[in-house]
Amino acid sequence: MSRPVIVINGLGAPHAAAVVYARALAARGLRTFAAPQRLWGFGDVRVASRLVAETVDRVRGETGAEKVDLVGMSLGGLIGLHYLKCGDGGRWVERFVSVGGPLNGSSVARVAELLPCEWTHAIAQTTPDNELMRELRARPFPPGVRCTSVGTRGDPMTPRASWDAPGFVPLETPYGVFPIGHWLLFTHPKNHDVVARCLTED
Repeated sequence: MSRPVIVINGLGAPHAAAVVYARALAARGLRTFAAPQRLWGFGDVRVASRLVAETVDRVRGETGAEKVDLVGMSLGGLIGLHYLKCGDGGRWVERFVSVGGPLNGSSVARVAELLPCEWTHAIAQTTPDNELMRELRARPFPPGVRCTSVGTRGDPMTPRASWDAPGFVPLETPYGVFPIGHWLLFTHPKNHDVVARCLTED
């Protein structure tokens, strides 16, 4: 039986979005779960990372699995990376797939630094030179976790400079059309196939 797959939601999307995405992967033969979120993803990435840790513990307990796989949607990629590097996630994760994740940060996010509000906290944390990003760059990758970053040329929200990150195998999918490529990463059936292969192929 395949390892459980936990989907981590992105920024500004309701929990239902992660549930729907998880169902798309389940239709491809995977056992899927959706991690809970707070403030529609706009809160502190560190808090979201702790929610992922709690979900991993719960899913491992429910399924008896020794390890799980993670899929991070957009900001969920950064949250998953924080869990791996700073939350001891390397002990419990076999594969991690970031889909359109701003793993190197995003220069566009600098505007959020001008808005001292909890609802913009996660956006500010994606600027390339903020404290969270410096912490992530300084931490080593846990050994043994297979990491893939999926992106597309048609994505104005997370261009390749953001998603093609050290420690990840980069995978550019052609199923993205500007300017809606970012959303097609999560809704196009062919992109669901790409992610499912990342989780199942050797």
